[in-house]
Amino acid sequence: MNRGELFHNCADCPSRRTTEWRALNADELALVSQAKRTRAHEPGEALYHQGDPGVGIYCIQSGLVGLRRTDENGNSSLLRLCAAGTTIGYQSYLSKEPHKNTAEVLTPTTACFIERSLVSNLLSTNPRLGERFLQHLLDDMSAIEDDYARSLTLSVKSRFLHTLMVFYEKLGYRDENGQPIVELPIKRMELADLIGAQPASISRLIRKVQAEGMLKFNDRRVSLRDLLNRVGSSMVAR
Repeated sequence: MNRGELFHNCADCPSRRTTEWRALNADELALVSQAKRTRAHEPGEALYHQGDPGVGIYCIQSGLVGLRRTDENGNSSLLRLCAAGTTIGYQSYLSKEPHKNTAEVLTPTTACFIERSLVSNLLSTNPRLGERFLQHLLDDMSAIEDDYARSLTLSVKSRFLHTLMVFYEKLGYRDENGQPIVELPIKRMELADLIGAQPASISRLIRKVQAEGMLKFNDRRVSLRDLLNRVGSSMVAR
């Protein structure tokens, strides 16, 4: 084990039961546990960069990672959020093409890296693992369609509140007064990227929802106040 690497037994990973890795038997899990590299990453680091070759795949053990894409003019957009239990980089492995996005660490994250050769060996001997990866690909495609449909049918306000609820589900907590709190790991401009809005729209929305008493922003610290009780009501409707 190299300096800075951690040991993590795949058989003890609580996220494994909800991912494609549940298809592995005990011997295969032991093999992956010994061969993979587990490391802790700080915000701002990248697991891989856009354009890098797909030399393996990553499993997020804890933390939050954002998938970011930069266009030919240098404009960068945050496309997706990936939490614990998510396998990323597998599209590049399957397509044998360079990564189309950068996997940027947004919060302190522990991730496991599995080299391409080991993944190939597992797929050749365990057809169920291939089926699980195919299902993962289909689920990701469905999520993209859902996001697109949401952008067409929901107001910017609804998408904004929905995204804040997603952040709260992944990172939220209750403070000493019992108030629901979430510390946003991204800037407001990146929040605009996620919901397909202009940054100026986010600023106006924040002023509006604060005036309505739904939320309170203090830089990136957001108090959701009674938003949790209003989800699904006309306050969040179009």
